Amino acid sequence: MAYKQAYGVGRTPTTVITDTSGAALVARLNLDPKPRMTKRAQLLAAILGFLFVQMLLTPSRVWYLLLVSFALVLALAYGWTLALARNVRVGRRYNRALVQVGDRLVEDFAIVNNSLLPVPWLEVRDRSTLPGYTVSVAMSLGPQSEERWRAGGICRQRGEFTLGPWQVSTGDPFGLFRAVGEQGVLAHLLVYPPVGRAPEVLARSGRSTGSRSHMQHSMEQTVTSGGVRQYVSGDPPRYIHWPASLHTGALMVKDFDLEPAGDIWLVLDMARPVQSGELDESTEEYMVLAATALAARSLQREQSVGLLAYGQKRFYLAPARGEVQYWQVMRALATLRAEGTWPIGKVLEVERWNLGPGSSIVIIAPSAASDLLVGVEVMRRAGLGTSVLLLDSPSFGGAGDAGEVAQRLLELGVPHSVIAKGYEFVALSRRERLRRRPRREERWGLGSLSV
Repeated sequence: MAYKQAYGVGRTPTTVITDTSGAALVARLNLDPKPRMTKRAQLLAAILGFLFVQMLLTPSRVWYLLLVSFALVLALAYGWTLALARNVRVGRRYNRALVQVGDRLVEDFAIVNNSLLPVPWLEVRDRSTLPGYTVSVAMSLGPQSEERWRAGGICRQRGEFTLGPWQVSTGDPFGLFRAVGEQGVLAHLLVYPPVGRAPEVLARSGRSTGSRSHMQHSMEQTVTSGGVRQYVSGDPPRYIHWPASLHTGALMVKDFDLEPAGDIWLVLDMARPVQSGELDESTEEYMVLAATALAARSLQREQSVGLLAYGQKRFYLAPARGEVQYWQVMRALATLRAEGTWPIGKVLEVERWNLGPGSSIVIIAPSAASDLLVGVEVMRRAGLGTSVLLLDSPSFGGAGDAGEVAQRLLELGVPHSVIAKGYEFVALSRRERLRRRPRREERWGLGSLSV
C-alpha cells in the first residue's frame, strides 16, 4: 500500500530514514517481539503456582478447573500480545522546516495492524522537550486495519529542543502482557526568535562610516560600491556600467566608497542579577527580540553586524554581511540565556579591543545594570560610536530608574531608546511576511523589518 510505504510502516524493520528531498524525517518503530509481563500477570502466575500446590496436596476438581482456566487465560493473553508485537507498525513523519516562535509544528502519524486480531488498546507516549508540545495518544484498532492522524502544537519558546524520545505500547485485553517499542530522539529542533520591529537607535558612527554624504570619488576600486556616476576622462574602462549607460544614453561608471561601512556590534547584557520578569514578559526575552529585529534590519540594509554577549557562555560573533551571517546571529539568539555573571561594564572593558576601530556599538541592557554608564564611557573613550537600547526594569518588576539613566545618557549625548513591558514588537505572521516582502528579501524572511 502506498500509504504504508510513504510512512515507513511496512514489514522492513528499519528505524529512522530521510526522504530523497531531505525535507522530511520519517521514524519507523517496531515493537519488541518478546512481550513483557505486567504485575497482573505476575500475580496470576503466583495464583497458578498456589493452585498447582493445592491440587497436589488436596486433589480436587475445583482446583483442577481453576488451574486450567487461569493457564488458558495466561496463554491466550501471551499469544495475543505476541501476534500484535509482530504485526503492529508505527510511523512518524516530521516535515523539516525553519521554525520561529509562534509557528505551528505539525507531525503525521500512522499505525498499521497487519494481524488478524484486533488491537484492544495502544498508547503513544512522547517525551519531546518543546514546552507545551504533546502528541501522546491512546486508541484501539481493528484487525487488518490502519489509523493515521496529525498532531502538533504552537512553538511558544525559543531555544533548542528535541522531538522524542517516544514509546509505543500495546497488549492483550486482560492487561497481562505488554509489547513495547521505544525510540530515542527523532530530531533536534531549533526554534528561532520571531523577527519583528524595534526602535531605531541612531548610533553615532566611528572613524570609518562609509556614509554617502561624506564620500569621495575613488579612482581605485574599494570594498563598497556607492552607485554609478557619469564617465569622466581618466576613468578606467573596466568600471563602465553598461546597463546604466544604455538606459541614460551616456557613459556611466561604477562609483566606489572610499571606505567600507563601519561594523555594527550588538552587545547584550545577559548577567543574571540584573534581569527581571518571567518567561515571555522578561527583560531577557525583550533583549533577544530587540537584538533580533536590529540585526535583521541592519543586515537588510547590507551592513555588517556582530554579536557579543556573556550568557551561559561567551557569545562572540564577528561582524559580517549576508544571509549566512543572518542565520548565525539567529542561531546564537535562539539559544542565548541570561545566565551570565559578568556585569555589562566589565564585559565592555574586557572586550573593547576586540570590537574594532570605526565600529558602532549598540548596547542592549536593563536599567537595573548599575554599571551601564561605566560601559558607555569605556566605549566613548575607545572612540567607538555608542547607542543604548534601554529596558525599563521597574515595568518588569525589577529595580533601576530608567528615566534617570535615560537622562544621564541624554546629558552625555548618547543616542538611546527606552522599551517598557508591553512593547509590541509586531512580529508578522508567516503568510503576511510572504505577502509583503520584496523579491530581494525572499531568501531571508525579513519583510517585516521596516519601521
